[in-house]
Amino acid sequence: MNTVAIRKKIHEYIDHADERSLRLVYSMVRSEEGKTETDFYSTTTEEMITRANSSLKSVEERKTRNIRAFKKEIDEWMKNPAIR
Repeated sequence: MNTVAIRKKIHEYIDHADERSLRLVYSMVRSEEGKTETDFYSTTTEEMITRANSSLKSVEERKTRNIRAFKKEIDEWMKNPAIR
């Protein structure tokens, strides 16, 4: 898929996304603003702690779910015979 097609799909998704999905996409965009490829490798310990705390807060506020809840949801989802 080329860049133009990817942009089109993303725009279509955003046009029909619910508030939770929009917030997730927005937070992803904000976290990437002004970054370069090397930024990932130059993250400080303090930045990693801040990100971890932000993620925990997001789980506590039920804006997202923790890994255990996610795995449980996937297990339930996989039990659906229509998926297999």
